[in-house]
Amino acid sequence: MNSPVAYGDLTQLYGLDGVVLYPALRFGSVHAATAQFLASIGLPNDKFFTSRTGVSGSVRDPYVLAPLFALEDRYCPEESQSWHFLGYLPAALIAIDPSSGTVYIFQESAREYQVAHRDVAALVHCLIEFRKLEDAYNSPNPDVEELVETFREAVAAFDPTPLTNPESEWNRMLDEVLEEMW
Repeated sequence: MNSPVAYGDLTQLYGLDGVVLYPALRFGSVHAATAQFLASIGLPNDKFFTSRTGVSGSVRDPYVLAPLFALEDRYCPEESQSWHFLGYLPAALIAIDPSSGTVYIFQESAREYQVAHRDVAALVHCLIEFRKLEDAYNSPNPDVEELVETFREAVAAFDPTPLTNPESEWNRMLDEVLEEMW
């Protein structure tokens, strides 16, 4: 898995408490490069992206989609029932297909999912770029259009998948940023 991200990059931006590492044993059936990334680099955890934490397989925090969706009385497409839950964006659930490493988004009110990222490294790269956008947005007199364009360029250079679909969760959030709803 090609990754522009290192554990140090995440801890520098999110702090030591803002990075969740996943023990390799938990992801025994997961794509090898994905398991290695999650165990050595991890996922950010902050107010924008809440990384799934807790004991895997517990009733209150299942890491497989079918039991999680059952707890929420939510429809889970058959092909996604064995996917692993990674965390939440403000209005979407993030999951990964353990066999391919592809990352998917289930928008809050949708019954179906969208391909979101080619792999978990691309997800983390996108989260880092959004954090940079958010930090700059909160500075005095930000040029919002320039911030969004910079985000789009940085993300598309590594993995264009999140921005390909005009109805994607990332494009929806960028529209909210442009409308200054953040």
